[in-house]
Amino acid sequence: MCIEQGGILMKKALILIALTLMTLAGCAPAAPQPVISKVGTASVTTVQPRAVTAEVTGRIRVNVTTATVMLDKDGKFVSVNIDVAQNDGTFDATGVVLVADAAPTKKEKGAAYNMKQASAIGKEWFEQIKSLEDWMIGKTLAEVKALPVAEGKITSDLKSSVSITVTDYMAAVEKAVAAAVELQDVAKVGAESVTTIQKRDATAETAGRIRVNTTLAGVALDKDGKVLHVFFDVAQNDGLFGVDGVITSAVAAPTKREKGDAYNMKQASAIGKEWYEQIEALEAWMVGKTLTEVKALPVAEGKVTSDLKSSVSITVTDYMAAFEKAYNAAK
Repeated sequence: MCIEQGGILMKKALILIALTLMTLAGCAPAAPQPVISKVGTASVTTVQPRAVTAEVTGRIRVNVTTATVMLDKDGKFVSVNIDVAQNDGTFDATGVVLVADAAPTKKEKGAAYNMKQASAIGKEWFEQIKSLEDWMIGKTLAEVKALPVAEGKITSDLKSSVSITVTDYMAAVEKAVAAAVELQDVAKVGAESVTTIQKRDATAETAGRIRVNTTLAGVALDKDGKVLHVFFDVAQNDGLFGVDGVITSAVAAPTKREKGDAYNMKQASAIGKEWYEQIEALEAWMVGKTLTEVKALPVAEGKVTSDLKSSVSITVTDYMAAFEKAYNAAK
C-alpha cells in the first residue's frame, strides 16, 4: 500500500515538474526580432560650362550631389548624409588645359569652402547642410517633399538655417530613397566619394576634354563591423572644346550604373561582362567582410588577382579607396 502511494506521489510530482517546465518555456522571453531598415545611395549631377573670353578662362564645372539615407520600418528618416563633389577644369582660347585637379568635397572642405562671409545668414555650407539633414530626421519622404521651396530656396522657417539652393539635395535624397534596399540590424551607415580628373588638350584632330570621374560608395555595417550592404556608382562627365577654346559639349550624363548595358563595356571586356555586372560582383564579394578582410583582396596594378578576377576585371583602385573612406566615416 505504501509502495503504491509512493508511486502515485512520484507520478504526481513528475507531472507537476513537467507542467512547470512547460509553463516556464511558455513564459520565456522570445528571441529578439531583427530591426528592419532600408538604406539607399544615389547621386544627381549638373555640369556648368563657362566660355573662354579675353577676361576669363574657359571652365567645365561638374557638381555631383550625393545622398545616402537610412529609413526605419515606417519609412521615416533615421539618417541622411548629403555632400557635393564640385570639380573644375579650366582651359585657354587655344584649347590647352590649364588646371584640372580633383578637389575635396564641400563637406570635406569645411570652413575652407568659405561661404560664410557671403552667406545671407552667416553660415558655412557644412552648417547649412547639417541643418537640412537634421530637419529630415523623423520625417517620411512625403513630408520632406512638402518642404515649401520657391526657385530652389526654402521659404519656411527653416530658411533661417538653410539659405542655399536645395534643388539638387532634395532630388538626390528622393533618388536615394527610391534605390533603398531592406536590411536587418544595421548598426552604422557611411558614404564617401573619390574623384579623379582626366585632361586632354585640343588638337586639330581631337577635341580637348576634361573628364571628371566621381566614384561614390555607400556602406551599411552590422555591430561587428561586417558589411551588410555596399553600393558603388561612378558619375563620369565630360566637357569638350576645340582649338579655338569654344565648348562643343558639356551635358550631364547618367551614371555608369544608370547606363546599364548602354555603357557598352561588355564587348571590350576580357571576361565578357558589363560594368554593372562586374561592380555587383565586387559588392557581393564584400558583404560579410570587415574592412581588414576587404583590404586583403589581392590586387596588382589596380586589377584583382584572386579568383574574383573571373567576375571583376575592371580596375578597382577607386572603388577600394571610396569603400575605405565610407567604412571609416560610418556612424
